[in-house]
Amino acid sequence: MIPKVKSKLLTRFAPILILVTLLFWSLNFHSVEAKKYEVEFNKVSAHEMVTKMGRGTNLGNTFEGNWNSQDYGQVKKAVNAFIAAGYTNIRIPINWGGRDTRYESTADEFGHFDVKAENVKTVKKLVDYVLHDVNPQRKAEGKQEIIVIINTHHEAWAMDAVTGEEEFEKNMQRLETIWMGISDLFKDAPETLLFEFFNEPQGKMNSGAQAKASVIEMNKRLYDTIRNYTIDGKNPHEYRNLIFGGNNYNSSWGLRDTYRNAEDLPGNGSDKYIIGTYHSYFPNVEDHLLRIDQVANEFVNIHNVPIYLGEFRYDHRGNITDELKDAYRQIANKAIECNMAFSVWDDNGWYQIYDRSTKQFNPLKDEVLGY
Repeated sequence: MIPKVKSKLLTRFAPILILVTLLFWSLNFHSVEAKKYEVEFNKVSAHEMVTKMGRGTNLGNTFEGNWNSQDYGQVKKAVNAFIAAGYTNIRIPINWGGRDTRYESTADEFGHFDVKAENVKTVKKLVDYVLHDVNPQRKAEGKQEIIVIINTHHEAWAMDAVTGEEEFEKNMQRLETIWMGISDLFKDAPETLLFEFFNEPQGKMNSGAQAKASVIEMNKRLYDTIRNYTIDGKNPHEYRNLIFGGNNYNSSWGLRDTYRNAEDLPGNGSDKYIIGTYHSYFPNVEDHLLRIDQVANEFVNIHNVPIYLGEFRYDHRGNITDELKDAYRQIANKAIECNMAFSVWDDNGWYQIYDRSTKQFNPLKDEVLGY
């Protein structure tokens, strides 16, 4: 039995004790949360980063469309499978401004998006999982950290005008606002997160002098948006590696033709943290291999900017032949031999390598990973 004096003291001071306990718990909780994302940002040059990226894959048709599940648990399983398989980079295509009638816009007409939107929350949680949970563990085990690439993907609205047209300026401001939001969303990300400005310029940005000029201006403006983002007087993306491509669907020709002059590059050719990208889609392996050589000789050797082969694929629809395996192996190995990184296209559909329902890889996985 508690004496009356003690009982009165407990009654009198109980609220204070509860408040102190809650305050201590709160402070401790927040400090733990803050430490979770207190990571050192290491400056890694573009050439070094491409080497680190190595052989990777795309998380295709997920956040840039509505073909695959956007459920965090389901997507996380796929990402874990990619990592366990041996991929060292994962490209996550993301649509922000809507894709025709098939995918609702996350951002409004001015480019502002809600960080509480379901797909934004899921992307953030997924990226944080890889960067802040998986990578520290891998680093402690002496393994290569996973490099994550995010972009703006299938933004058709941004390609319906070119320089000199009134709509072009409106589109660019909207795209800049989206990237300002992305820059803020990932302000605490380490150098293992890369930003890719824009996927596959097409439409009015596909071919011709105006198309090239529009892509050059777009990439320069997005470069400036990210590099000039500041918070508390600091720029968390000052040395983040940024990825850019040319016109004509990010083709190898588009990259080489758009960037004939160094001053047209983002950063005017003086930034050591930029990476060029192109995509490779041909029905025969010879054309894929030829483009690797052409990009190496006509872009890398001229500008000293390394290359990331962001997508390559064959439409196989599950028919995995020896010829197909040989093609995937040759393209992957050729890219690595030429000091390029790559992300094979895997959409869990016609170009599938990992089946998200059976959780099994087909034989193409071993070919692109060089096993």
